[in-house]
Amino acid sequence: MSTAYESVRLDHDLPTYYKSFFPFKSFCKWLSYGQVPSEYFARREFAFILADDVHLRYKSFNDVLSFEKELCKVNPHKLDLGAVYNHFPRDHRKHSDMQAVERELVFDIDLTDYDAVRTCCTEATVCPKCWKFVVLAVKILDKVLREDFGFKARMWVFSGRRGVHCWVGDAKARKLNNLGRSAVAEYLNLFIGNKVEVLKGRTKMTWVPNLVQTAYSSALEGGFFESMAYEQGWLNDGRAEIIFSLYKELSADLRTELIEKFNALPTPQLRWKMLKMYFEEDERKRARQEGLNLPLEPQNRDKYFLKYFVLWHVYPRLDVNVSTGTNHLLKSPFCIHPKTGCVAVPLSADDVAQFDVTKCPRLDRLVAELPSINSEIGEKEEGDQKENGQRKVLAYRHSSLAKYVENFEKYVELAIFGSVAIVYTVGRSINHVDLGTVSWVEDVLDALGVDVPQAGRLRPLASVLRLSSSIVSLDSN
Repeated sequence: MSTAYESVRLDHDLPTYYKSFFPFKSFCKWLSYGQVPSEYFARREFAFILADDVHLRYKSFNDVLSFEKELCKVNPHKLDLGAVYNHFPRDHRKHSDMQAVERELVFDIDLTDYDAVRTCCTEATVCPKCWKFVVLAVKILDKVLREDFGFKARMWVFSGRRGVHCWVGDAKARKLNNLGRSAVAEYLNLFIGNKVEVLKGRTKMTWVPNLVQTAYSSALEGGFFESMAYEQGWLNDGRAEIIFSLYKELSADLRTELIEKFNALPTPQLRWKMLKMYFEEDERKRARQEGLNLPLEPQNRDKYFLKYFVLWHVYPRLDVNVSTGTNHLLKSPFCIHPKTGCVAVPLSADDVAQFDVTKCPRLDRLVAELPSINSEIGEKEEGDQKENGQRKVLAYRHSSLAKYVENFEKYVELAIFGSVAIVYTVGRSINHVDLGTVSWVEDVLDALGVDVPQAGRLRPLASVLRLSSSIVSLDSN
């Protein structure tokens, strides 16, 4: 088992981390979204959190160099990101009409919110068993954000301790006002207090929302929920009264019947199979084909018990307040968690299941890697900036942080690509097309009303656009 991070090292290690490992160029490219930094990046709020939780809010910078210089000078214990404002945040006292106008749509999943259902750990402690709650939450939310909302630029970031944050960078997500963000958050949130809403409509006119069916199917896929139920002991001896009292809509007669059968079975595996025989149509169909005796099929709201049982245990428990406020601060990717020393590393949705919290890049370990990195690359390292006449070593490219920076850069390109506009000049008129949903130049020109034969000579959009540019001009000649 690895030793815990010694937080007293923080002030000693942070200067090295910010100077050698923080990916400034990619980070500022992200927050510029292909626009001129002095016009967009400069209106972003940064908050530096110092020792004793001292917050330095409303900091803003004109470009990557000024941001880098200040971050390396102050060496904050934590870095938070806020919104893009209509004025420079540093001038917030000068403007009475100061307001947040853009910000990524963000979601926060914290394992402490699962303490009512996780039995392996509590509070800030995280193990591979309870990390599965995060895996399933990401799987469900990522699918819904992609399929129900059409969001393409989605980044999942380990918080550094006990959860993950999702950053949606699509232009249509960033431009949502508080009402729009609330609508998305309310759609995704199934919890009202300690109750899960698996049904919509009145007593005689009920239906299962698509979100519920998607989440339920995702949870059962590959036996994922089943394995969690065994690991967390949800089907152990003595649990019957608790299990069948969760769903208040369950009829008294069926509750009594289920408790009796549950207690009569000797193992959690047989109890799970019993529940599926009652409430899962595929399981009932299989049993009929095998000539097995089946219990009577539950009627009315009784038939939704298993959906409730599954989702009450594993559906994402979102901190809605984080998502609904445009000006809400959230921990930045690549900042350090001051208590664990872990880096808030970006993950793809597919990476989350394989991510090992105990092997996350940690501040003291990164600093310990630096001598060997410098020794390996010497004076031959490629750099993109010069410092004191010498090439600046991009240490993160050669460290345990490298693959997470690659994840981040893929997200950045996707976020910028969805924010680029085609500018096509016809005569004296200038036309704009959002590239968020197109993949070929022909599609763009068709949207602009240009004859398709003119576009037929052009290559796929991905091969002619430079994603770092905010505007692409196509010569009408």
